[in-house]
Amino acid sequence: MVEVNMTTIKKMLENEQVQKNKAAEKGHFVLSTEVDRRFLSLDEIQRPEQAMRRLHDALQPFSSPVEVRSNRHVLKVPGERNCIWLVSSGNLSYFRSYDDLKIAISPAPVVAGLAALFSPFDRHVYRASRGAKVASLTLSQAHSVINNLNLWRDVSELLGFVVQMMCYRDEHLVSKDSYSVIRAKLIEYLNKKELNDLNQTGIASYIQNTTHLSRSLVYNYLSALTEGGYIKIIKGKLTEIIKLPEKF
Repeated sequence: MVEVNMTTIKKMLENEQVQKNKAAEKGHFVLSTEVDRRFLSLDEIQRPEQAMRRLHDALQPFSSPVEVRSNRHVLKVPGERNCIWLVSSGNLSYFRSYDDLKIAISPAPVVAGLAALFSPFDRHVYRASRGAKVASLTLSQAHSVINNLNLWRDVSELLGFVVQMMCYRDEHLVSKDSYSVIRAKLIEYLNKKELNDLNQTGIASYIQNTTHLSRSLVYNYLSALTEGGYIKIIKGKLTEIIKLPEKF
């Protein structure tokens, strides 16, 4: 029985190599049967700072200032379904439009709404931090500037970054048990400590705002992890992760 299995495996590997060789000759890519089962971490995702800055600075002269009434106010331009948002100071938070779940936060400079340049997209709404400097411009204006200055490579870098962040969220939040979600959010919170301090956001609120976990469940886990010596929380804010178990 073992011989049959080994023979079968050997043939599978040989067939895979043959396919790769043929594909290489034709210039095609073959997806490997080997699967990387390691979760994507935030450390592996690099924000394209230079591309963000170039786009922001190129679009800003053509933009119009937008008043930020409060950090609860959804950014809107009357008569515009989609537009490009520029944040020059402060930060921008992204929310799902259908359930108002907070999905991301980005420090200035920010250029948001680029996906709408290719197809209408209204699945996200944005809120800026109090005192943030925000401006907007129409899709046609942005398209013209990007085209004239040949900035499409920068646009693709930013959209590629968005895809990576969506992959990160998908791997850590979709079909996961409650503890795995909370564990990922604890690490994420500490990686964004400066932004959370700026927004005065505590760890419990951060988890509740970015997941659908109940308040009682979140507090129970935080209490147990604190008492177990795995994390340190001071005045509601996560200050240190000592060691988080894979399972809890």
